[in-house]
Amino acid sequence: MTMMRLARVACVAAVCLGLQACASLGTGSGTPPVSVSRGCAHFQRHQYEVCYAYLVNDTFLARVPYYQAGRDPTLGPPALTRLKSRFYGPARRSIIRQTKGWPRHVEVSVPRIRIIGRVAVSANLATATLHTVETWLVRTAAGAKGKPGKVLFTEKNKHLVITLHRTPTMLCVAGHCLHKWVVVRIR
Repeated sequence: MTMMRLARVACVAAVCLGLQACASLGTGSGTPPVSVSRGCAHFQRHQYEVCYAYLVNDTFLARVPYYQAGRDPTLGPPALTRLKSRFYGPARRSIIRQTKGWPRHVEVSVPRIRIIGRVAVSANLATATLHTVETWLVRTAAGAKGKPGKVLFTEKNKHLVITLHRTPTMLCVAGHCLHKWVVVRIR
């Protein structure tokens, strides 16, 4: 059930990036999980790639599953592997440190993320910077009678600066390697 919900949100995020009409899409809560600026609409400097990588690959397919299952004996190791493939350096250390005292079972509300302003990509296409406004809520599992769990992590409309690095993957053909954008700093 949770994975289906995550897959649905990831699809909505991907569609939002292409449509620029996210206000009409949502996950049933009445507010869209993703909103992007016109800064994401550029292909020549890889801005579209950077936005997609942060929203879909880094957030909805790595960070959210790690928050949900990172301490589970069965699901935790693959979730940590995925997180480590998408978050490097200070960003990775911060997320792992943040979840260290969390219990095994938590509830993660679908985060709301708005990318605002322009997306800056360095001249050599090695780094990129996004400005976001994010809302997150992670709680312990609901108690008896559906009572909401204790809040473990919350941010409401928090302005963040996300720094990403472009790194090659192991997929190489005829001397050309694919690359991915990974998060190295969240401040």
